[in-house]
Amino acid sequence: MRQYKIVLVIADGLGDRPVSKLNLKTPLEAADKPNIKEILKSSMVGLMDPINAGIRPGSDTSHLAIFGLDPYKYYRGRGAFEALGAGAELSENDVAFRGNFATVNSDFMVIDRRAGRKLPEADELVKLLNQEINEIDGIKVRFYHGTEHRVAVVLSGPGLSDRISDTDPHEINKKLNMSYPLDNSPEAKRTAGVVNKLTKRIYEVLSNSPINEKRSKEGELPANIILLRGAAKYQRLPQFSSYTKINPAAVTATALIKGICKDLGFKVVTPPGATGGIDTNYDSKAQAAIELLKDYDFVFLHIKATDAASHDGLIEEKVKAIERIDSVIGKILDHYGSDIVLAFTGDHATPVELKDHTGDPVPFLLYVPYSIISDNVSDFNEREARKGSLKIIGLNVLNLLLNYSNREEKFGE
Repeated sequence: MRQYKIVLVIADGLGDRPVSKLNLKTPLEAADKPNIKEILKSSMVGLMDPINAGIRPGSDTSHLAIFGLDPYKYYRGRGAFEALGAGAELSENDVAFRGNFATVNSDFMVIDRRAGRKLPEADELVKLLNQEINEIDGIKVRFYHGTEHRVAVVLSGPGLSDRISDTDPHEINKKLNMSYPLDNSPEAKRTAGVVNKLTKRIYEVLSNSPINEKRSKEGELPANIILLRGAAKYQRLPQFSSYTKINPAAVTATALIKGICKDLGFKVVTPPGATGGIDTNYDSKAQAAIELLKDYDFVFLHIKATDAASHDGLIEEKVKAIERIDSVIGKILDHYGSDIVLAFTGDHATPVELKDHTGDPVPFLLYVPYSIISDNVSDFNEREARKGSLKIIGLNVLNLLLNYSNREEKFGE
């Protein structure tokens, strides 16, 4: 049998609910999607629960499932993935955190969880922290800049645990949390103590920085603290090629997704202009995927813009992002339409009026370049997907892609 290459396009936070400003249409219903509509006649359509029915997934757990790994078995926390995506090289049992540069007052009350979000000095601040803070109580400390206000922090040394609480209160006008152990182990107690000392030292270094003095004079919020969350002890994931027998590549600008793909053994590409936000360069991402398909059998294309728009309540921006994703899919199909199996879906729902993840199922489309029994739907959206034949969970996705690309191995004789 002829084997086809595979393209998986995930629009982060794609799923939605009826939106009042769109006359109770969802953004997918409101968006103009000529390329997607064109391939419906050669596609199966349906709904996917990324984890399981009603489970409210994070982007990390949903991507693990979609890549064929049970998140209940393999997920240890987000911090290690963020650190890998930000450029860290991790050793087994390092403990990593995701964090935000943020603004606190002298009483450690959180004024802004993102230091105004606009932070062009982030690389300088990370460099300063790495110069000034090398270790706490014999534990090595490293800092890595992700994107915008995001930063990863890695602890290396003996006797560490990821069973500790966040310092991030997750709300403004609340005091910074002290980290505390989540079990009675001496490792958790020690790690929480290190994190609390580290947080105070970060505040000292950043508060006295000329960088923040300049920001304050220019009317910008000082980035004088890092809010830590998602502690994760690093344990390497199984390699994607070992359980699929195919060589994978990924196009993404989002640190979390870069980290997951890097750990799975993907070739990871962040093309020029790819930002992980609503201002990303869609054409650059499309071209990167087209180039990677020359050498790789599985190309994953991640686009964060739909989720970024949803979290900020930007209805029109979410619709525009979907329309630009449709053009990306069109460009890929123009080059490889008869040579690829292509899936398009979201990793979870982020309703734009709620501005947060929900446990709603998300629409799923599987395009196959040869004759199949397609689903009789008129569009690709949450409503029409309910009429389709596919009712799947995230762990089913890889099997479907391998089967219809003629790469799935027989189970039994």
